[in-house]
Amino acid sequence: MLLKLKNIGKIYDSNDIFTIGIRGINLEFDYNEFVTIEGESGSGKSTLLNVIGANDTYEEGELYINGEETSHYSETEWEKYREKNIATIFQDFNIIENLTVLENVELALLRLDDKKERRKRAKELIGRVGLTKQINQRGSKLSGGAVAGIAIGAVAGAGAVGALVWFFIKRKKRAV
Repeated sequence: MLLKLKNIGKIYDSNDIFTIGIRGINLEFDYNEFVTIEGESGSGKSTLLNVIGANDTYEEGELYINGEETSHYSETEWEKYREKNIATIFQDFNIIENLTVLENVELALLRLDDKKERRKRAKELIGRVGLTKQINQRGSKLSGGAVAGIAIGAVAGAGAVGALVWFFIKRKKRAV
């Protein structure tokens, strides 16, 4: 099991006013699994993704990564987790509009020191998402679907085990 959430809860404290973000979340995610998180506005989708992506803490329950408890994790351990396991595609995709498709994907590959290898890998990823013809187009000139393709290519290039995809989660009306 890649990721297991057991009775996870997130509570926000603002000037001694406590607000429950999520509570009692029990989920399991395995390798090569595609999962959607659906719910109404304010139901806790973003809070849940922030906890899974280690962008926020949890106050209740336990999050297990490959069977290991994480409640004791230091910030350094969370950083390693994010680097190895998490890549995020945000709702607005966060591409740099004045860079080309190739340059945007290469940015996600900066961990590769060899520039030739980085360029080769970026071109492979761009081909996989069907944007070879647009490789030299600037982000500002692309359709929404092409921009999504860049984001997906960049996430694939990041080498993460999982990707948190934020651009589709607000479409359905069921609670978490």
